[in-house]
Amino acid sequence: MDNHDLAWAAGFFDGEGWTNRKRRGVQARINQAGVDGVPEVLTKFQGIVGVGRIKGPVIVEGKKPLYWWEATSQRDIARVASFIGPWLCPVKRSQFERTLRTSLPSVSWPGSFSEELAWAGGFFDGEGSTCSDKHRSHAGHFVPVLYVPQVADDAIAPELTRLRDALAIGTISGVRRAKPPWRAYRRWRVYTVAKVHLALHLLWPFIGTEKRAQAQRVLRLVLSQPDLPRGNPAFGLAGSRFCLRGHDKWAARVRDYKPRGKDNGPGDRRQCLQRVRENARSKRAARGDGTA
Repeated sequence: MDNHDLAWAAGFFDGEGWTNRKRRGVQARINQAGVDGVPEVLTKFQGIVGVGRIKGPVIVEGKKPLYWWEATSQRDIARVASFIGPWLCPVKRSQFERTLRTSLPSVSWPGSFSEELAWAGGFFDGEGSTCSDKHRSHAGHFVPVLYVPQVADDAIAPELTRLRDALAIGTISGVRRAKPPWRAYRRWRVYTVAKVHLALHLLWPFIGTEKRAQAQRVLRLVLSQPDLPRGNPAFGLAGSRFCLRGHDKWAARVRDYKPRGKDNGPGDRRQCLQRVRENARSKRAARGDGTA
């Protein structure tokens, strides 16, 4: 079996799978919803590990039909662990070890660049999504977002760190408090058109048709929009020539530019000498140590 297939299967199990001991034995399982029959990713996972059965659907009103892959024998679960164990992250790896009551093969990750991308593709197939968010300042305009949440308490889940490192792109949020009964979580996101394109380019060979179709729908929507004008019209046509208070910095500057705080160059709207003078006069007047 090709290492890229095994890495993908490990990423998919890291995202959607679990294993545990039950009263009557052991169990490994992956749930997946599908509106068009058995999800492709479950069939792919079963083909890679070579064991287990796909069951379903379970129909619940208001929800997508639920299917699942399941292995319920010690031998089958040990086979799965021997195949994907070297690429698993710590949480699911420890689940296998507790269930089997034995240690797994030595860890292989981080593997080669392409193997880590294969793992990221499997993890994204299980946990990720491509969606569109409303633009912060332009009503009716949308931006693309790649989004992967992961349950978290305080520390960052190693799955999110590994995903970010594999793609070398994206940001991981702080802890976000979800409404009960959901647990707190962190999220990995990519949210500019250029970066979303780059991340999808890296993931594309390893993600399934459902995630590809989802990404294509979002990109068609985003790319069909007219380009937004750059700059804030409130600051005039010259853009950074005007400060946040509307002062003409070119007319106000009487000495060479000196950064105050972060150095963004002489075009920084926050580095307006007229505004600096006004602030200084206000502070002197408040202290009563000179005329305003």
